[in-house]
Amino acid sequence: MRIYPLVLAIGSLQFIIIVFIAQALYPGYSVWANYISDLGNSAKAGPFIAAIFNSSAAALGLMVLASSYGVGALTRRRALSTALLALAGAGALGVGLFPEGSPYGLHTLSSLIAFLFGGLAVIALGLLTEGPAWLRWLGVVMGALTLVSLALYIALGEPPIVERPVAYPVLVYAVIYGLYEGFGDGRKRPIF
Repeated sequence: MRIYPLVLAIGSLQFIIIVFIAQALYPGYSVWANYISDLGNSAKAGPFIAAIFNSSAAALGLMVLASSYGVGALTRRRALSTALLALAGAGALGVGLFPEGSPYGLHTLSSLIAFLFGGLAVIALGLLTEGPAWLRWLGVVMGALTLVSLALYIALGEPPIVERPVAYPVLVYAVIYGLYEGFGDGRKRPIF
């Protein structure tokens, strides 16, 4: 068992679960009409929902940061993979620390960093990790889907549903990759 990939998977999975719980608790929340970050805005979602969402986003960021070096070690280009993951983690941490509506565009900047470097990190994991072809191709496809969706989201901005294919492919791949690499596949690698 490898700890770092499991930390990546757990961080991503807890965030996905909290997003769905927060959406269910938010009166009248609609994936078509509300942004994911609306869940972290206490003026819109209320203090309880905002607190659990922002705490979960911060935890995601911290867990991605904590796992980045060990997960990067599983790739052929450790420095590149580690840097991309660390930047994505820093962006997610910023999303939790600077909720929607924060001054100076800090939330928007944090979201952009998380989405952009998350997509690039997933592509890097797909291209640079030795593993089955399906896992490598899934990383490339999920990362590319995030980056293309991010470009469309920046260009169109509306409706909020456009944000989902930016965020979810990276999170889902992080869970799959983290569980696969965390529980191993028989290859001899250090236990990180």
